[in-house]
Amino acid sequence: MPCKMHPESTDRQIERNWPEGIKKTKQRIAIYRILADSDTPLSAAEIYQTLNQNSEKPLYAFSTVYRCLQTFEDAGVLAKSVLISEETAVYELRTGTHRHYAICMKCHRKFPLRSCMLGDLRRMLSEEAEGFEITGHQLEIYGYCSSCTRS
Repeated sequence: MPCKMHPESTDRQIERNWPEGIKKTKQRIAIYRILADSDTPLSAAEIYQTLNQNSEKPLYAFSTVYRCLQTFEDAGVLAKSVLISEETAVYELRTGTHRHYAICMKCHRKFPLRSCMLGDLRRMLSEEAEGFEITGHQLEIYGYCSSCTRS
């Protein structure tokens, strides 16, 4: 578990969490770094833009980004979801816990929520739908951030 006083470096995180049997290529390492440094889930297009933002010609093909994301997803180190507010999938590294977001309808910024508000869902479902086994859930809250409500 990372220390709050001395955050774990991305290099250390890569060494500790790299999926077994997955070759470390410069493309995969670059994409892993982008995901590790992000506070919110990113689309493949956002990852692609970040990878190529400082070069005149694209360093990586868009298809390479998708293949790397699929490899990470297949290895279980990546969570893929489709937010209701967006038409494309977004990706984030699995950290052992899941997160929910408040999403601005104007600027589309995602604000991570500190805790899961569905903690009592398992108990409520056992009363409402006996025998139902929860395998996951998704919660998104929509509204306008303080910057967008001012404009």
